Amino acid sequence: MHKLYTLGLLVLFLSGCASYSNSFQQIESLLVQQKPQEALVELEKKPASGRDRLLYLLDKAMLQRMSGLFAESNTTFEEAKKLIASLRATSLVEQAGAVTINDSAMSYEGEDFEQVLIHVYEALNYIALGQLDEARVEALQVDERLKQLSEGEDNIKEDAFSRYLAGLVYEAEHELDEAMIAYRKAYEAYQYESEALPKLLKKDLLRLTYQLGLMDEFVKYKKEFDMDDSFIEDAIGRGEVVVLLHAGLAPIKRSTSVFVNADDGVPVRISLPVYQSRKLAFSSARLTVGTTSVDLEVADDIDAIARASLESHKAAMTARLIARAIAKAAISKQAEKQGGEIAGFLADVAALATETADTRSWLTLPKRIYLSRLPMDDGEYQASLSLLGQQGEVIQNVNLGLITVRSGEKTFVEKTVVALPRLQ
Repeated sequence: MHKLYTLGLLVLFLSGCASYSNSFQQIESLLVQQKPQEALVELEKKPASGRDRLLYLLDKAMLQRMSGLFAESNTTFEEAKKLIASLRATSLVEQAGAVTINDSAMSYEGEDFEQVLIHVYEALNYIALGQLDEARVEALQVDERLKQLSEGEDNIKEDAFSRYLAGLVYEAEHELDEAMIAYRKAYEAYQYESEALPKLLKKDLLRLTYQLGLMDEFVKYKKEFDMDDSFIEDAIGRGEVVVLLHAGLAPIKRSTSVFVNADDGVPVRISLPVYQSRKLAFSSARLTVGTTSVDLEVADDIDAIARASLESHKAAMTARLIARAIAKAAISKQAEKQGGEIAGFLADVAALATETADTRSWLTLPKRIYLSRLPMDDGEYQASLSLLGQQGEVIQNVNLGLITVRSGEKTFVEKTVVALPRLQ
């Protein structure tokens, strides 16, 4: 009888701690098949509430934009923003649950980089809708959010691509001074994140310092980048095609158990989240507009940023988990003292069953964002992307359709490729 009771208790706890990511397999399968509309329908069959509400909103908003529902996506993103604001003052009840059960007992507020990416994708939605003024507002909100993060205790303070996108938006609005400020911040952020500085950003810094007459800064960048500046005159005044490729899916969190020594030297078992990468079906991409081709660059490596973010929290997280394991051990001893061996055993089972890592994350983010910018003369052009393998071979061509280029304006084109069905 006691064994049956214990088994029932174990199943109850494990089912209560079921991971949000474990319920995502069908949606991911549909995305691999390039069926975002069907994935959205599947997600909406089981709308998450309570502690996982934010995750549902973020994935819904992303699936909406993948389906071309840009206005609806921004409505959902706005709902997510309001929820985050309300969750920042976390209830004492939730904090107590996290201390005694596991971190999943807290409502998910989103990682810092995820919160910044909400503004990035809202801005991209507005760009897709032709509403540059609204995209500019999101660029300003990114700046404000990053200021707030810089005042906190986390190690991840910046997001290079969000800064770069802000510069693009300001340029599209012909605000060159604001664009220059944003590109400078992007330059600093890429260095802070230890990411390779995109060649496109180097060109932007040279071009804008030249256009704005900031010749000392121009000379500084020209020396640092060791670049030919003949491209500048060719680019000024022409139209430009800006292509963003959202590739693959961000890493997914899994739980791993490890034994660590508490302050008294006694080993305790804790469960930590670790990221598991999701494979990208191609290695690079090339844009062709008319008869002109150019390679895309990695503008945002979300896989790497997610890992760095988790690593920055690791020390504090480990200390918290050790404290919880010690507290649970004390509860077990007290239960055994008051109720005998069976009560102590049941408390141990409960502690074991509830000691799982918080594996929640925004699962529909891409693994990487690729970018290309190509100055072009006025006209209509057929455009396509070539997805390339490790040896530079063409794996698949993606038709981007007919695009129109106008002098002094930017033509934005976005494409999402989660996977290549033929490679699965």
